[in-house]
Amino acid sequence: MTATASSPAAATRSDRPVWWLVFRQELDDLWVGGKALNLLILFGILMSITAFLLATNSELSLTPPRMMIVVMVQSAITFGLFIGLVIAAESFSGERERATLEPLLLAPAGRRQIALGKFLAALSPWPIAYLFCVPYVITLSQGDLALWPVLVWGAIVGTLTTVAFTGLGMLVSLWSNNSRTSLFVGLMIYIVALLPAQLPGEFQATAAGAVVQAVDPLEAVRQFLLKGFIDVRPVEELWPLLYAPVLATVVILGVLFLYAAPRLRLEADAPRFRWLTAGGSGGVR
Repeated sequence: MTATASSPAAATRSDRPVWWLVFRQELDDLWVGGKALNLLILFGILMSITAFLLATNSELSLTPPRMMIVVMVQSAITFGLFIGLVIAAESFSGERERATLEPLLLAPAGRRQIALGKFLAALSPWPIAYLFCVPYVITLSQGDLALWPVLVWGAIVGTLTTVAFTGLGMLVSLWSNNSRTSLFVGLMIYIVALLPAQLPGEFQATAAGAVVQAVDPLEAVRQFLLKGFIDVRPVEELWPLLYAPVLATVVILGVLFLYAAPRLRLEADAPRFRWLTAGGSGGVR
């Protein structure tokens, strides 16, 4: 962070809230520094590969257009929330490594405002990433009437899951002393959330499958899109699938801004992560 966001004098002179100053500075670091652009380039490559396979593979090309739409929107959500998770996972742990967190904490600002500014900045690539997928979806839809409903619902549930995973990444970062630890934990969370999609379809109809959908917001969103637009289930049957992403978002944001952010310190108070950091100590200073 530069003096614009971290200097007490600058914060005092400005009539703008501190979260806005932090947000603007973080945007500069992400976009001018190139990190967000690099992640979006990776997103574009992955989306291009997915669309190319769907359009040209001899077996996949026989997939109905509606299924292609759902697969592309699911891919956009899966890749898009990964960007927010990665950026958020380094938000505070990276500051600790660069020794730039102390000036930020000395600014006359509530720590919730600091967390809010960083949180909003970490979310900033998501709408751009989702809009990036729209041309691919339109091309593969072949005029299917489900195109715009899927895109609208994808934006809604994708935003919910992205907010939840971004908040989770920030929690991990708050409780980590270095970005290596926070990125590792964030990656493990991401992989675990993706695992249910690799299980056989028959598993989803079992009691265990229902439990997974109730606790894994990413899997719940996948099932919501599949059942809503491939199986064409009535909306009233699908509402329970939205409980997981909504509840995860509310709980994670509640823990982040009501509990964790006000306790932000120069060193992470997270003994649960010490085993991941060679020789690290997690005491509060």
